[in-house]
Amino acid sequence: MFRRKTSWISIALAVIFLALFLYRVDFGQMGQVLKQANYLYIAPAILVYFIGVWFRALRWRLLLSSLGNFPAHRLFSPIVIGFAINNILPARVGLIARAYLLGAKEGISKIASGATVAVDQLFDGLALLFFLEAIAFIVPLPSWARAVALAAAILFIGFFLIFLILAFSPRLTHWLVGKFTHWLPQGWQPRITHVVDMTLYGLAPLRRPDRLAIVFFLSLLVWATEAAMYYIVSLSFGLGQPFYIILLVTAIANIAITLPSLPGGIGPFEFFGKQTLAL
Repeated sequence: MFRRKTSWISIALAVIFLALFLYRVDFGQMGQVLKQANYLYIAPAILVYFIGVWFRALRWRLLLSSLGNFPAHRLFSPIVIGFAINNILPARVGLIARAYLLGAKEGISKIASGATVAVDQLFDGLALLFFLEAIAFIVPLPSWARAVALAAAILFIGFFLIFLILAFSPRLTHWLVGKFTHWLPQGWQPRITHVVDMTLYGLAPLRRPDRLAIVFFLSLLVWATEAAMYYIVSLSFGLGQPFYIILLVTAIANIAITLPSLPGGIGPFEFFGKQTLAL
């Protein structure tokens, strides 16, 4: 029942944002623009995209350090497959698939692998928030964009602090979990304890400040590269916008798809990307 409600909410949001995106669009003019675009830029844009995926693999390798030493090239395919699934299925199940694929392929705990994927996604949000706040010093943001920035700050920084508390206080974590699970059937308690242990195992790299600094730096490279891909595509349409504007579009549009939406973030991504460019 909960999944059904979530699906309907996702569909409703996608329809609303797509309607807002297409509101007052001149489809004839859009067709002309698509005809006149220079599609030779697509090839270098795809190349730059995969460079960004390589940075993601290097980042995930660091986050997996407590589970083993995995070369970046072995992490490349689970990341790409996970993104492909995200673009086909709702609710970002590609992230779960990524953790499952790596666990099955490398023989490690899928729960611990999932914890590293959660941290990986959190650093995506922190990097996007960093770029958004940095560009806000150059470009005056309207009230709706400031609201997006504030919501992102509360969400990502809040979860980052929670993850740090979990990583640095395993005894406290077990005590709190025990308080909430003592009334459950005895057969459930060992399973929950195992899940908590594996989650904390996956969060262990958070106890290394030096490693976190490198992870954050790689996260900035990930999103700078992704913005470079969008910038190359913008050249094919002759938008004439500087790179930092495309970086701002990248930050706001990708923060927006944390909303429940259809596969690929359809709806919020297009609407907030268009609204940012329209500034």
